[in-house]
Amino acid sequence: MVRSYADLSALASLVSELKILIHLGSHLNIVNLLGACTDVANGDFLVIVEYCHFGNLLNHLLANRHCYMDQVNENGELAQLDSFQDVSRYFIHSIDNIFIELRTPQGQSTDVECTDDQTNHPFSTRDLTCWAFQIARGMDYLSGRNVIHGDLAARNVLLATNGVVKIADFGLSRKVYQDSNYKKKGEGMLPVKWMAIESLTDRIYSSQSDVWAFGITMWEMFSLGKAPYPEMEDIGGLIQHLEGGGRMEMPRNAPNGVAEIISRCWKADPNVRPTFAQLEHMLGDWVEESIRTNYVEMNEPYSRRNAERFGNLVDEFMSQESSTSQQPTTGYVNVQEV
Repeated sequence: MVRSYADLSALASLVSELKILIHLGSHLNIVNLLGACTDVANGDFLVIVEYCHFGNLLNHLLANRHCYMDQVNENGELAQLDSFQDVSRYFIHSIDNIFIELRTPQGQSTDVECTDDQTNHPFSTRDLTCWAFQIARGMDYLSGRNVIHGDLAARNVLLATNGVVKIADFGLSRKVYQDSNYKKKGEGMLPVKWMAIESLTDRIYSSQSDVWAFGITMWEMFSLGKAPYPEMEDIGGLIQHLEGGGRMEMPRNAPNGVAEIISRCWKADPNVRPTFAQLEHMLGDWVEESIRTNYVEMNEPYSRRNAERFGNLVDEFMSQESSTSQQPTTGYVNVQEV
């Protein structure tokens, strides 16, 4: 909400985000637009979106990392559910009536006790892979709508009820049509530690630069909320590090296969990185079939809503939409300083 037109940058950002949300339509794994209110006389501008009960994913990871259950065995593989022995506690994927019982593997102990209140929400490796799968689904939908997010990070993913995650904060997003790459002009505040090499050096943005950011987001998730490149404060040093082939060490909580997926997101050549459709497929292999099916079914009302709204005019609608401006965000780095 913006209450003062004196803050023109905040107003422009909110208008930009509203245009993107209108263009996007509906999907289970994005924060969907419910409405907007304006009062020009009083300088009020409000955008109303879905409420996500558990807040952003980064804060959720930080607040509940003491409740994390590591399901990666000594070989770096995700332990099978049927290999679990005595029950020590239960973790619930509350997806309608689907519940997964998690047990402590043989030879391992669980010393942390977590209660199911507003501040203690146990989660596991399987939760992380399920959330990553959903983010890939949401980003694949954005890519299909020719939208570049531009600011994908754990702080911009919200956790709703029923184990659903939703991509939010479209203030830096762009709609692209004739060219799949967007070249940024001018200066502004940007999330440099989530940016791909080509974005840092040439200010080129595409769905494949979003894939790089998705790799950073997965790194955040499997490190339970750690900040990327904590030792890197100088942007020039970060660029030199990345151009020299340097990458972050994989989080200990990431199974080998997941670590490989993250690594592929950070390929220097954007064309070698997987697409979000491929990432959805790869991460889907880490999620139980019944849960994958349930998420697809949960998205059906959103798909029907899109069909009713867009009909056969989707391409025409997309071609008529204008590009939007970026959102300067506190805590980001001004690229002019590079």
